[in-house]
Amino acid sequence: MISKKKNIIGELESLDSIEKAASLVTLNSGLPLQIPKDLINKRKGAMHDASRLQMLATWARSTEEAVLNFHASNSMKAVLSDLASYAPGLAVIRLASGIKVGEALVSRREALRSATTKMLNTDAGNLRSIIRGRTIDLCCVSGVNVQYLKPLFSARDQLAVRDKAGMNELLTQLFEIINKRDLGLIPKSFIEACSIFARELFLNTQEHATSDCSGISYDAHVEGMIVSWDEMESRFYKKDFKGHKRLQEFWNRERVSIRELDGIRCLQLSFFDTGPGFASRISGKDVSELSLDEERESLAKCFLKNVTTKNQTGSGGGLPLVLEELQRMGGLIRIRSGRLSLFNCFDKSHGGDILGFDDWDVGPFSKVCGAVVSILVPLRRD
Repeated sequence: MISKKKNIIGELESLDSIEKAASLVTLNSGLPLQIPKDLINKRKGAMHDASRLQMLATWARSTEEAVLNFHASNSMKAVLSDLASYAPGLAVIRLASGIKVGEALVSRREALRSATTKMLNTDAGNLRSIIRGRTIDLCCVSGVNVQYLKPLFSARDQLAVRDKAGMNELLTQLFEIINKRDLGLIPKSFIEACSIFARELFLNTQEHATSDCSGISYDAHVEGMIVSWDEMESRFYKKDFKGHKRLQEFWNRERVSIRELDGIRCLQLSFFDTGPGFASRISGKDVSELSLDEERESLAKCFLKNVTTKNQTGSGGGLPLVLEELQRMGGLIRIRSGRLSLFNCFDKSHGGDILGFDDWDVGPFSKVCGAVVSILVPLRRD
């Protein structure tokens, strides 16, 4: 539904519905946005939730006076509490100019105060206090006192991203918190690969996602990660895997019985930022200046070993390591950036080409803000 005065979005129950919402806010850029309160802190898994964050960030980035609206039947206190409890809400608070419930308007600064307790607990490493269900998020919010969260940074400095050992310790802790029972199903080599990848992504973010492709600094930005343990029941999630034959095969191959239904039991890990996106970073151009083939070629360069935009030697190996681990484990990766939504998935028994990326669904896709990398690892209790 489109209002003359604002974009109105209803429930987002699938990746396709999130993409349609992204198209709506892009088509009607500049308009305020209204969403249901229940949409704010819903936890549907790291891949879904990071995609929702990206859609909200896309709206806020494209709207000069970005006021996020809620129906007057909600209370401002409840809305702010929900916004401050999870990364998608934190991101939109930081990038928007204010929050409006009915006719009551709260500034960005006041809205961010609601996140103080969560941010301080995250910074202090009190991670069990911020887990909800089987989902945990670490969100770095620019301009706040604890922007460089201690679990991710060894000092209050953008270059002090935790080293490989520190990231390895963090990811192991996160995986154990969300489901200790299944920690043994996750190879240490996979955690090590993700640790290298996470370090490189956060370093890259500090260097290239705090400004646009021309080097002009953003007024605000966020970056972070979401980890979740999920039972993706068929009735809710199968439709997300219908867009490509390989995705359909992945679903059918990995589904198991879940409480007399079928679905995929899995670990999900999503990294997000609100920068210019991968292709813009490596090309130095906005994707609107590139053809789709040029954008695809630029993004493909990011998959190659030792290709990086960081000013460091020995960087750029994290993603190939993760792809090799997913190849051995039979996992999946999805990358959403610019106008592209690409994936690669693997059959544990037969491997596959680590550079064999395909389009998640039939395009075209709207240009979105930033980048989201989502990793899905089936957890098989054989």
